[in-house]
Amino acid sequence: MARAGVTYHDIAKAAEAIKTHGQEPTVDRVREHLGTGSKSTIAPLLKRWRSDNGEAADVSGLPNDLVEMVMSLHERVQQMADHRIEQARQEFDTLNEELRKELTHANNTIAQLTSRQQDLDDQIARITEEKSLQDKSLEGARVSLAKAEFQRDDALTRANDLKESVSELKQENRDIRDHFEHYQQRTAEDRQQEREQFRSVNQGLKDQIQDLQHRLTHAESRASELFDANVQLQRHADELKQANAALNSDLKGKIEDIQNLKHELEEIVTRCREYQHRNDQLAENMAVLTTQKADVDKQVAVLSQTLETTKTELKTTQDKAALLTDENKVILQEKAVIQGQFKQLQGSL
Repeated sequence: MARAGVTYHDIAKAAEAIKTHGQEPTVDRVREHLGTGSKSTIAPLLKRWRSDNGEAADVSGLPNDLVEMVMSLHERVQQMADHRIEQARQEFDTLNEELRKELTHANNTIAQLTSRQQDLDDQIARITEEKSLQDKSLEGARVSLAKAEFQRDDALTRANDLKESVSELKQENRDIRDHFEHYQQRTAEDRQQEREQFRSVNQGLKDQIQDLQHRLTHAESRASELFDANVQLQRHADELKQANAALNSDLKGKIEDIQNLKHELEEIVTRCREYQHRNDQLAENMAVLTTQKADVDKQVAVLSQTLETTKTELKTTQDKAALLTDENKVILQEKAVIQGQFKQLQGSL
């Protein structure tokens, strides 16, 4: 399809300008002079210009077979070269556009993968930081648990000691009662004195027993609280272990995702290199086609030069034929004169 602005008038002006500079107007020279237009559009317009300017009369003296063969060869070679170049250019443009789209898609994919990798790195850093904090918290919980277990053991030991003290006090109380019954048969004064003394001692023992019972109750309550705290700490430690295991599993999954993304990135880079290699091969093929076209143009130029030489030889031959024709006419005239003279001579005889 012709580009806008390329008309027969433009082709005619360009051909006349090229001819003014002493060169033969060709499709390439006209296209180079105009700087626009396709060869499929310029070729028929240039042929029309040649027909309008009567360039076909220059070869009217040549054999039609030679002229038609040369023109057919030139047109066929030109059309084949134009077709191959246009086809190669279209294939190159199509493949180049596809490669450009795929390269753009690959760049977008690389950007997305890079962004995802950055997000995964940030998530890994955040998870690592959270894991570190949870490890510290777990370590603190373990220390607190160890302290609580130590306090629980100490409270249990103290509770056992208090129980033993209460047992001893009860045993002493029983011993005292036994002694009290044994000495009850003493004299009234000793009994009264012992009774008062017993009351005083018994009251002190009761106070001690009540105090020990109160301390035992407090120790048992404290031991229960420590046991509950130990259970909670153990539960919290189990939760932290489960969270740590989940974080480790999530971290492994993220690392596998990063490895997969890196593998995809390597495949995309490999495909880009393959496309670049194909693009280079197409460029080389384009260069080869251009070289072949140049060779064809050289062959056409040689044929054109041969055609010009043939024209010159034909012109020379035509000139010689005309000269021989003139000489033949002169000889015929002389022959007619001689025959007339011969007839006159015969008549005189």
